[in-house]
Amino acid sequence: MIEQETQANKAAATTAHILSDVFSPLLTPTYAMAATLWLTNLRYLPSGVLWWALVGVFLITCFLPASFIFWLMRKGKVSDTCISNPRQRFIPYSFAIACYVGAAIFVVVLHAPGWMPRFFLGAAVVTALSMLITKWWKISAHAASAGGVAALIYWLVFNGYLNTAPMLWLTASFLIVGFVAWARLYLNHHTPTQVLAGAVMAFIIEYSAVTFF
Repeated sequence: MIEQETQANKAAATTAHILSDVFSPLLTPTYAMAATLWLTNLRYLPSGVLWWALVGVFLITCFLPASFIFWLMRKGKVSDTCISNPRQRFIPYSFAIACYVGAAIFVVVLHAPGWMPRFFLGAAVVTALSMLITKWWKISAHAASAGGVAALIYWLVFNGYLNTAPMLWLTASFLIVGFVAWARLYLNHHTPTQVLAGAVMAFIIEYSAVTFF
C-alpha cells in the first residue's frame, strides 16, 4: 500500500513538472500565436507567412529570454532556470518586458490585426506588474501566463474571430489554467492565493488590452 502511494506521488510529481515545463511562461506566447494563426481566418495566409510569424515570435519571446537566463546563470546572477529566488528576477523580467515589446513591433511590421500587438503589450504589462509584486509576494508567473492566453482565447471566441471549434479551444484554455495551477500548488512553489492572483491579474489585463487599447 505504501509502495503504491509512493509510486502515485512520484507520478503526480512528474506530471506536475511536465505541466510546468510545457506551459512555461517562455512558451505560452508561442502557443497563443499558433492559436491566433491557425484557428482564425489568418490561417488562409500563405504558409510561409504563418510559419515566419510563429518562428519569429518564438525566437523573440522564448529563445532570446531563455538564452539570456542561461547567460545570467553562467555569470552567477540567477541560481536556476526558474529564477526561484524573487530577488534575482528584476533583470530577467526587465529583459522579458523588452522582448514582449519587441514581439509587438514584430507583428506590427507583419501587418497583423491590431489585437495581436496589443496582446504582447498586455503581456509586457503583466510581466512588469509581476516584477513589482514579486518584491514582496511571490505571485505565480506560470498561472499569469496561462491566464493571459485564456483571456486572448476568450476574447477571440466571443468576438467571432476564433471560428475553428471555438468552445472546444475555449474550454481547453481554461482547463490548462487549472492544470498549471494544480502543478504549481502540488510542487509547493506557490500558495492558492498566489496562483489565483496571477491568473486573474493576467486575464483582466490581457482582456482589457485586446479590448480597449
